[in-house]
Amino acid sequence: MRLSIIITIMGVAMVAIAAVLFFLGSSAGSLAASVNEALAQLNKTSALTLSPGNNASFSFSEPSILLINSSAPLKIVPESLRIAVQGTITAVAVQPGVRVYVVNNYTRPVSLRYAVVTISPSLSRAVFFALISLGLGFVGFVVLVIGVVLYVLKR
Repeated sequence: MRLSIIITIMGVAMVAIAAVLFFLGSSAGSLAASVNEALAQLNKTSALTLSPGNNASFSFSEPSILLINSSAPLKIVPESLRIAVQGTITAVAVQPGVRVYVVNNYTRPVSLRYAVVTISPSLSRAVFFALISLGLGFVGFVVLVIGVVLYVLKR
C-alpha cells in the first residue's frame, strides 16, 4: 500500500477520534451552560459604584472565575492572579482562600457588575477534553493534508 494512503488514513482516524473525544468527553453542553449562566448572572446583578480610591473585595471557598463588567478597567489585587481582559469584561481566575480586591484608581466613580463561576470538576474535565480534542484534531488535519498532497504529487 502506498505511504500517502496510509498517512491519509491516519489523518482521517485522528480527526475522527478528536471529534468523538470532543462530543463525548467535553460535555460541550456544560461549557455552554456555564458561560450562559455567567453572562446571565452578570447582566442580572445590580451595578455597584466604587468611589475614587475605594475597593470591593471578594473571597471564594472553591476555585472560581470572577467576571467583572465595568465602565473603566479596574486594578485587580493581588496582581499575581491570572487575568484576562476582553473589552469591558475582565475575567480573574481565583483559587480558594485568596481575597481579591477590585480597586478604583481613577478620580471619578466607576460602576461595575460582577458574576462568579465556580469551576467544578466536571467543568474542568470538559475544558480538558475540549483542548485535547482540538489539539488532536489540528494534528490530524495536518497529517491528512500531508497525505493528500503526497498522493497528488505521486500521481
